[in-house]
Amino acid sequence: MQKYANPETEFPEAYRLCKLFNLTHDNLISIRNSISREIIAGLGSETHHRSSVPCFLSYVQNLPTGRERGRFLALEMWPTNCRIMLVKFGSEKDVYMSSKCVIVPHTVAGARGTQLFDFLAANIAIFVKEKKVEKENLPMGIAFAFALNKLALDVGVLVAWTKGYGAKGAVGKDVVQLLRNALARHKDISVNLAGIVNISAGSLMALAWSQTNCKIGLIIGTATNAAYVEQSAECELYEGPADLPLMIINTEWGRFGGNGHLDFMRNEFDKLVDADSSNPGQKYFEKCISTLYLGELVRLMIVKLMNMGVMFKGYSQDYIGIHWKMEMKSLIAVESDPPGIYVTAQEVMDKFKMRNCEERDLAMLRYICQTVTDRSAKLVAAGLAALINRMNYHQVSIAVDGGIYRLFPRYQEVLNQHTLLLANPANQFEIVVAEDSPGVGAAIVAGLAVSLAQPNR
Repeated sequence: MQKYANPETEFPEAYRLCKLFNLTHDNLISIRNSISREIIAGLGSETHHRSSVPCFLSYVQNLPTGRERGRFLALEMWPTNCRIMLVKFGSEKDVYMSSKCVIVPHTVAGARGTQLFDFLAANIAIFVKEKKVEKENLPMGIAFAFALNKLALDVGVLVAWTKGYGAKGAVGKDVVQLLRNALARHKDISVNLAGIVNISAGSLMALAWSQTNCKIGLIIGTATNAAYVEQSAECELYEGPADLPLMIINTEWGRFGGNGHLDFMRNEFDKLVDADSSNPGQKYFEKCISTLYLGELVRLMIVKLMNMGVMFKGYSQDYIGIHWKMEMKSLIAVESDPPGIYVTAQEVMDKFKMRNCEERDLAMLRYICQTVTDRSAKLVAAGLAALINRMNYHQVSIAVDGGIYRLFPRYQEVLNQHTLLLANPANQFEIVVAEDSPGVGAAIVAGLAVSLAQPNR
């Protein structure tokens, strides 16, 4: 029999703290239903401004057929780096991709917007020359990890940067035009900047090229978001032609909770994380889910239990006491040990200068990690079920991007299990790890944009 199988009796203080993270099935149904109502409000012209799931239009109204062919360029813009890509769609679902990762220096990320986009343009120029396509005017799409207000397929107004980016002067402006202006200063290259999508829509489009029933793109990383396929008639803010029945929606569901729907479950640790974040009072859903915050929640619980004298007794808090020091990879590592084994858990604590820990303390650590990550997976399940039920397709694939799902078997299990419990049984689903990056989806969007502009080509 496994030791420490009953946390309530074996470490009651940790058990009581972890109870603060427990969500009942009724709690999850309530959250799912609240998300559904907020989606309806987000799509409404009169209610959009007060919804905590704003449901921005992507202006992507054509899904891939799988017959797309040709060469395209893409730029992925993430909070920590950018990737420039050359994507070739060949026959029989074959995608060839060549890419170059570019780290954006802090001095550039925090400078004026023009300097950031000049930096990106210069790197794009180097890349297309290396690939010998600098004169071919290939369509280019952008997969963008920051909040956008889309006004057209190739118009995306930057709402806000996330932590680490200042790039003054870019907020409130069209990202596509800023990059076009910068590229125009490179007279020796020709690039057709044709479209922009957020990262989750890019993941959706990338998987939909090979699996045409893909209707949701899900991001669970340092941020969380989802894009899904909506009926254009339900999008009251859309004023375009009525001949295209579908519209990919960027939910920006990380903001859910802004209208009080999560107040009943936000505990003392959630409130500490929020207060210490770069955006207090915002994105409550994201702060319960994304990898940026889960490690900090675990760290805060460890510190509290150490202060109570019931965990890691006698060890210094010099390292574990540093805010944001516990990373998601540490939580996954703790979980990677077989039952009753704590070798990797001890290696994690070694990094905090806490060596030769008691097995009971490491078992407690694992229990805390499980509790915090399980809640994250259950909340994502509530959001996914809301989207699956809304779309009401008989069979749907969900493209998921993010290391926590790919590298963490327990997270996969909990997410699938609770989505199954919360979704309408008539709507079958499959969660698929997105092998192709969001940039591949952005490349497809660029190709679609060019073909729409030249219908007789």
